[in-house]
Amino acid sequence: MKKEADTNSERRPDNNSATRATGKKGQKRRQQIIDVAKELLISDGPVSLVLRDVADRLGITHGNLQYYFPTKNDLLLAIFDQEVEKYTVGMKAAVSATSTRQGRLDAIIDSGIAELKTAETALWRMMMSLASHNAEMANILKKENDLYECMVADELQVIAPGLSSKRRAHIARIIHALLDGLGIQFTYENPNGPEMRALASEIKVALFTILEKESV
Repeated sequence: MKKEADTNSERRPDNNSATRATGKKGQKRRQQIIDVAKELLISDGPVSLVLRDVADRLGITHGNLQYYFPTKNDLLLAIFDQEVEKYTVGMKAAVSATSTRQGRLDAIIDSGIAELKTAETALWRMMMSLASHNAEMANILKKENDLYECMVADELQVIAPGLSSKRRAHIARIIHALLDGLGIQFTYENPNGPEMRALASEIKVALFTILEKESV
């Protein structure tokens, strides 16, 4: 598995927008742009994300916005970067709050389920829809998903240190696939209902059984 630093260097070969936000003022403006764009995406869908409209909402020129995000894809990447970072920070905090192997694995699943219940989940559904028809969007989605799976695999190294890096990466993908499946079901089922709670519980038991069997 690639180190995180290597992943980050691959993810933005042509995007220098992060380095453009120098100083507190630049960082604040960059974050304002991201916040407004995310709000538009969640409230009105992907067709609503037009750079000129985002600039108008902030009272800045289109050119000023492009100083931070030259293209729409640069802005989308920044939005999803933050979403992945926010989620992984929460996941790491949840995992570190427990000391048992079962508890750590449960924390990975529980933090993922908690994220699926937030309004921001709509962003990922939009990205998946866009990725079906847009190769650039598919590339952004893959890079974000790869980063998430790398983070999960790092946590699995603590939970099951006897597993090979290849096997940890595979189980991280299984966890990701299961959470994606739950996310789809949450669109038409009550995520807090007894059936969904039971399903989440069985997922955790099944994953722990896999890890226990392979760690022997």
